[in-house]
Amino acid sequence: MNDPCRTLLAAAALAGSSVAASAETITVCASGCDYTSINAAIDAANDGDVIQLAAETYFEGEQIDTLGKAITLRGVLNRAGEPASVLNGAGAHRVLICRSGETGTTVFERLVIQSGRGENEDLFGTPRRIGGGLYNDFSSPTLTTCTFTGNSALYRGGAIYNRTSSPTVTDCTFTDNYASNSGGGILNSPASNPILADCVFTGNSTGFNGGGIRNDNSIPTLVNCTFTGNSARDGGGIYNLGSSPALFDCTFTENSAGLRGGGMYNGGSYATLTDCTLVGNSSLDDGGGNNGGGMYNDSGFTTLVDCDICGNSPTQINSSFNDGGGNCVATSCDDCFPPCDSFPTDLDLNGITDGGDLGVFFVYWGECQAEDCPADFNDDEVVDGIDLGILFSAWGPCQ
Repeated sequence: MNDPCRTLLAAAALAGSSVAASAETITVCASGCDYTSINAAIDAANDGDVIQLAAETYFEGEQIDTLGKAITLRGVLNRAGEPASVLNGAGAHRVLICRSGETGTTVFERLVIQSGRGENEDLFGTPRRIGGGLYNDFSSPTLTTCTFTGNSALYRGGAIYNRTSSPTVTDCTFTDNYASNSGGGILNSPASNPILADCVFTGNSTGFNGGGIRNDNSIPTLVNCTFTGNSARDGGGIYNLGSSPALFDCTFTENSAGLRGGGMYNGGSYATLTDCTLVGNSSLDDGGGNNGGGMYNDSGFTTLVDCDICGNSPTQINSSFNDGGGNCVATSCDDCFPPCDSFPTDLDLNGITDGGDLGVFFVYWGECQAEDCPADFNDDEVVDGIDLGILFSAWGPCQ
């Protein structure tokens, strides 16, 4: 019978380590490891150590506190390359907290942060339940290849609440997180300047502002991030208040606002978007068509460079913006993304490979004749997983 401790140590060795050679690897699993409790392992760890988790679900019974230590809390990946080490709050407590001045040397890697519940913290002089998955208080850890799902806060920051904190978040997914007030996925406030790269926000929601993210007096940077199917009263994808976010190569599709800014809401903010796409987002149609299905700008100064904003409802942008050049703002996406014959994945010929093409693709699933099978992208007379991979690799506007 395999020793799970030896298995974990072997996995850690194969994965490599970013810490010094003198650092120790501490294993945590249900049986046969150094510890069965993550918090106990953290108590024993020194700066530079790696706490290696198994492909298990961990019910710690309380929030996991890294105590300001420069350690790595590392999970493992399954065969699909997805995190398989699950930290579960069981809907009873927050999952993670950094409140001791953690820096980028405190690392969370290959973890699923699930079913966390925001805990009471003093906010504006009143205890508020915030940060269901992770609460960063004057701390800026590093998060890599993590999934936040099903976390909630009965105030703000369903998945993450950053308070004067600037974490670096890379290759992370935020799915179905909820906050009753604001920031279903992430709440940044105040003076939080996180960097998010290659992150995906899907199905996050809030009762008021910022289904995916809410930024208050903050300066976040987002690179190659995707917002799909998030919802809020204002700012279905992102809500900015007194903030100066910089977005590069980000995509907003099918986000919704009950009132204003289906894709994005900017209030007194200086947002800059470069090479971004806002397509198929929606907001309430108040009869005047002023609520900006794609983007709502309420004072401040929004700059767009090489952006495509089209196919949103009822309008694209509610007011003027600073045109940095290369933008297309149009009711019909045919004007921004003319069909490309060289893009076979654009099955519905609307100039973008998206959910519409995915629906058409599955109609052709299975064996077929090449001349009658536009979804057979590799011409092997069968529509299968290989063709599906080709479709996803071309996802987005045809260029």
